[in-house]
Amino acid sequence: MFRLVLKTVKERKSGFVGAFVALFGASVLITAFGAILQSGIGSGVPVQRYGAAAVVVAGKQEFSVTEGRNTKTRSLPGPVGVARSLADTTASVPGVRRAVADLRFPTELVGRDGGILKGDDDRRTLGTTWAGSVLGPFARVGGRGAERSGEVVLEKSLADRAGVATGGTVRLATTRAAAEFKVVGVVAYQGPGGTLRSPPVFFSDAQARELYGRDDQVSAIGVLATKGTDPGELADRIGKKLGGTPVDIYTGDGRSGVENPDVAAARGRLKELAGSLGGTVILITMLVVSSTLALGVHQRRRELALLRAVGATPRQIHKMIAGEALVISLPASVLGCLPGVPAAEVLRGALSLIGVVPGDFAFSYGPAPMLAAVAIGVLTAQVAGFAVARKVVSIRPVEALSRSGTEEPTLGRARVAFGVLLLVLGLAASLLPLFFGSIFAVAGAGSGGLVMVIAILMLAPPVVGRATRLLARPFQRRFGTLGRLAVANTRANARRLAAGIGPLILAIGFASVQLFIPTTTSEAAEEQAAAGVIADYTLSSDAGGVPPAATEDIRRLPGVEAAAGTVRIKLFASRKLLDSPEIFDYDAQGVTPRKLDRLLDLQVDKGDLAALGQGPDTVALSDGAASTLGAGVGDRVRLHLPDGARQEARVVAVYRRGLGFGDVTLPHEAVIAHSSARLDDSVLVRLAPGADKQQVAGELAETSRKYPGLKVMDEGGLPVAEQRTASAGLFGSALPLVLVFGYIAVAVANTLVMTTLGRTREFALLRLVGATPEQVMRMMRTETLMVILIAVVAGTVVPLLPLMTVSLGLTSSPVPYIPPLLYLAIVAATSALAAAAVLLPTRMALRVRAVDAIGMRE
Repeated sequence: MFRLVLKTVKERKSGFVGAFVALFGASVLITAFGAILQSGIGSGVPVQRYGAAAVVVAGKQEFSVTEGRNTKTRSLPGPVGVARSLADTTASVPGVRRAVADLRFPTELVGRDGGILKGDDDRRTLGTTWAGSVLGPFARVGGRGAERSGEVVLEKSLADRAGVATGGTVRLATTRAAAEFKVVGVVAYQGPGGTLRSPPVFFSDAQARELYGRDDQVSAIGVLATKGTDPGELADRIGKKLGGTPVDIYTGDGRSGVENPDVAAARGRLKELAGSLGGTVILITMLVVSSTLALGVHQRRRELALLRAVGATPRQIHKMIAGEALVISLPASVLGCLPGVPAAEVLRGALSLIGVVPGDFAFSYGPAPMLAAVAIGVLTAQVAGFAVARKVVSIRPVEALSRSGTEEPTLGRARVAFGVLLLVLGLAASLLPLFFGSIFAVAGAGSGGLVMVIAILMLAPPVVGRATRLLARPFQRRFGTLGRLAVANTRANARRLAAGIGPLILAIGFASVQLFIPTTTSEAAEEQAAAGVIADYTLSSDAGGVPPAATEDIRRLPGVEAAAGTVRIKLFASRKLLDSPEIFDYDAQGVTPRKLDRLLDLQVDKGDLAALGQGPDTVALSDGAASTLGAGVGDRVRLHLPDGARQEARVVAVYRRGLGFGDVTLPHEAVIAHSSARLDDSVLVRLAPGADKQQVAGELAETSRKYPGLKVMDEGGLPVAEQRTASAGLFGSALPLVLVFGYIAVAVANTLVMTTLGRTREFALLRLVGATPEQVMRMMRTETLMVILIAVVAGTVVPLLPLMTVSLGLTSSPVPYIPPLLYLAIVAATSALAAAAVLLPTRMALRVRAVDAIGMRE
């Protein structure tokens, strides 16, 4: 049997090329997304500042919610501090030479012109404690350590940038107003990479604690081990000593995420990206591979019918098709792993360019993604082969031979039933936002759009047949005899044509659902933020944020009626649902509640935002979050703050503009106390009636001398954090879709080329009865136009309902935001690809003499 399989593949190379290409592309795609997932688990960058620490103890990077017997756990979005008191407990563990409480807080050099002094590579500096210098490979090249307030030790690259040596002074912008510090020492980094990602400024221990802002907490505890102690064993002993305490213990590459919060955040985003799209990618590859294999077997139906007629058993047909699938899928999947690595690297560069991952973040390319790609490719081919073989052997041999030369008039009952079921489920899910305002409804509608596209893919033959009947009369009038012939071909070969139209619908529908929901959300967020900021000025900073003290200074300026600091964070809320805990992640903002109604208009429906000033356990929710959490004004909601702290907050207001300002609004003090944020993202300023705007602008500019990097935007300006979050979220989700869309495009071309080349004998017969090559080309151009029209209309209309309901649920408007140029680009790309994939093979087929072509194998 295997010899027969090899001979069949050898003799029918052209027939198996389509399946090979589909499996090859699937392997590329799965390898690339597997590398994204593996990189989210790996380190990303080497350990630097904690290179001398055998073990690092940090706060628990996750929290759990339990309801009855069910528990759910989620990772926290940012760095989590650890109790300072644990440093002494850790130091008492056998094998620990020293346990150092390390701090990390924003610090920037200030130039002589009063601006932030950045290097050519735009690296961010950080402030830390002098005691923490022993945790990294730092060598003192001059001076002494920082022992008193007002003293600092600079890393050599910072000293060179500032042009200062031991004994000089340097001005620093920190979590307080900028101040002069005496440089009492300089150290040089001598570890991996040669260049520090975040060059440190070492302060005295007392001053570092003051600038950090929390005396009971530290960023991490670095552990120096006694000579000969194994880090893994030491970590186990520390874990047992600190048992029951919410901490994570790191060794090896894991230490990198503790010292580099941006890397830890990037890893989390990569895992989210792989999780949200990974399943969709695998589903699409399975659909494409199955469709291509089915088309290949369909084109060989005469041969398979003859085998049945001469005595081949169903088991032998199954074994033959399974063997063919294995012979094609294994080499295709293995070879596809190789370009999957550069594809992932290109994706890494693009994600780095838009700020989703740091520029020096390295992807991990271990064997696991490649093995997964090969396994999925082979398994998908075997499942598809089994389904095709089962259909072939279900027909009696004589009946199979009689059907082999014609299309089957109807689809199988199972396929029709499953397709209709998916269509009904997709429609039902798409209508959810009309009845529910929760995030479940919006997410369900988005998923419903994809389900409907897949349903149309399964029901493509009858959809194509009905669409052809609608187009028959206008095409016959417009194109005459060739139009009638194209319509007749389409009607007679609806299943063959559906194999080409299906991937086109999938390409347009998938791109529409995945791209236009984010564009609708982003556009609505920008509109809400622009309309909701009623302050006269929005202030941000080049120093990474604005010190909270700046808000008080600005509020005291003559002519200023109100000023509020705002800080953006990610947090979670949880509730009990069907005896199980459900956890939701939200964008949130912390705001200074004093006179907030003079600065922001969140379109409050119920309650009063001024009540946020009643204490840190108050909260305002968007209408969507309130619906999801089942809470109204006066109710308590369970929040999980960025450091994992649980808070039962009282709802004081419900507002509409959640997209523009976050679904959760908290008092500023509650956010600062429970997050790693030590700076505000922006400050909103409202002038008093009759105030001289030019004079106030001058006073604000003068304030920037005290707080270097402060920038003043006119009214209507969006907070910097809001712009950054919106753009990164949109492009971060769109870029991987380019890779998926590229694979679908290849599948479109692959399928259409296969169907067109399978018609070589048909073209030859037309020429033998009198048609010229040009007439055949005109017929195919007409047929291609019909194919493109059907695909574009179906691919546009099918996802339109979920797009409208999602827009209604998110923005209260049924009109989604579809960028015209983006939509036209999607349609133009798929249409051009379809035209080329049909017309170029047709031109090639017409180069063969009709007499020779009519005798060619199928």
